[in-house]
Amino acid sequence: MYEYVIVGGGVHGTCLANYLIDSGGYTHDELRIVDPRDALLASFATKARQCGMRTLRSSFVHHIDTEPFSLETFATGHGRGDELVATEDYPNRPTLELFLDHARYVIDRRDLADCHVQGTVSAITEPDHGESLRVETDERAFDTRRVVLALGLGPQPTYPEWTTPMPDDAALTHVWEEGFDPTAATAFDGRTIVVGGGITAAQLACRFAEQTHVTLLSRHDLETALPEADPQWINWGHIETHIHTLPAGSQARHDRIRNVRNDATIPPYVMDRLTDACNRGDLAVRIGEISCAHATGDGLLVRFADGRSTATVQVLLATGLEPAPDHPLVSQVAETLGLERGANGFPVLNDRTLAWRRTDGADSRVSVSGMLAETTVGPLARNVIGARRVAERLLTGCSESRGQRRTASEPAHLG
Repeated sequence: MYEYVIVGGGVHGTCLANYLIDSGGYTHDELRIVDPRDALLASFATKARQCGMRTLRSSFVHHIDTEPFSLETFATGHGRGDELVATEDYPNRPTLELFLDHARYVIDRRDLADCHVQGTVSAITEPDHGESLRVETDERAFDTRRVVLALGLGPQPTYPEWTTPMPDDAALTHVWEEGFDPTAATAFDGRTIVVGGGITAAQLACRFAEQTHVTLLSRHDLETALPEADPQWINWGHIETHIHTLPAGSQARHDRIRNVRNDATIPPYVMDRLTDACNRGDLAVRIGEISCAHATGDGLLVRFADGRSTATVQVLLATGLEPAPDHPLVSQVAETLGLERGANGFPVLNDRTLAWRRTDGADSRVSVSGMLAETTVGPLARNVIGARRVAERLLTGCSESRGQRRTASEPAHLG
C-alpha cells in the first residue's frame, strides 16, 4: 500500500514528488511516479528541444526544488551564472539546459528516480469502496491511499481540418508528435511553413530560419507579452479572492482565467529573434490560414484562404494540444469513481486541498495538477509555479489526513 501514486513524471509530477519527500516526510517506499518514459522529465526535455526553446519564460525562482533560490545557488556554484539571462523589467530567467541540469541535480540528490516506475496508466479503480485506490498499468497494479493526476497539457496534438485527408507520408508534421525530428525536417529541399501564432510557433520558426527560409503563418497579428499571466496570480490570497469566490466548476471561473492569461502571445526576447530573422531575409510573417493542401512528389501544394497558393513546401504545425480534460484517463477516473466535472469537463476540486470532489460533494482520494487544476490554482496552474502551489495544497491535505489516521489509531483512554 503506497501513500501516493503520481501519474506523470514531467515537471509537475517530479516537483510534487520532491515536495512530498522533502517537506511532507514521505519515504521513497511510500511513493511512486508512473510515467512511460525511461527517465523523469524526459518528455518535457524532448518537447522543449523540439520547438527550439532556449530559455524558460518563467524566472529563476520557479523550479522543482523546495528552496526558492536553489536554482540560483546551483548556477553560481557551478560557474554558470551567465545562464541566468537578464530580462528587462523581469527577474532573470534560466536557460533551458540550466533548468534541466538543476532538475536532474534535485532528482539525484533526493533519489527521486527510485520512485519512478516506467509504464502507462490504463485505469484507476476503487476496489474497497473508499479506503484506497488501485492504479492499473500495462505491466502491473499499485494499491495506494491517494493518486495525483499530473498529466500535462493535453493528450494529443491538435490538427486543422484541412490536414484530415493528408497521407501519412505527406510533408506535414506537428511539433508535438512523438516522432518529430527537427534535424530531418531542416533537410527538406523546399520551402517551410510554420503554422501557429504563439511562443512555440515563434521559437520553431526561429530555429528553422537559422538553416532555411521560413514563413510563419498565423491566423492573427503577433502579440507580445512577457509572462503568461500577471505575477500577482502567484499569490494564493489573490487566487482565493478572484477565483474561489466564483462558483466551483462554473464557466465564470474559466472565463476569468481566459481573460487574464496571455495565451497565443510571444515574449519580447523571442519577438526580437523573429525580427532579426526577418531583417536578414530568412523569415517572413504572414497573417492568414491554409484552406486546403495536396500531397505531391516533392512536398505539399498549399492553397491559402485568400486564394493564393504555393508549391513544394513542408508544413510544421505548432497548433497546440487537445484540452487536458479530454485525456481518456480523466474520463475513465471520473466515470468509475463518480467524480464531478464542471464547465468544459474540468474536475471540480476542493479549493483548499485540490481533492477532486465526488458527485455527492465528498472529497475523493484523487487530486490533480497542471492544467487540470486551473480552475482552482488559477491562470498559472500549468506553469512551474503552479506545480509548487499544488504541492503546498497537497501538503496541507497530507498533514490533516495523517493527523486523522494517528488519532484513529491511538488507544482510547478510560477515565
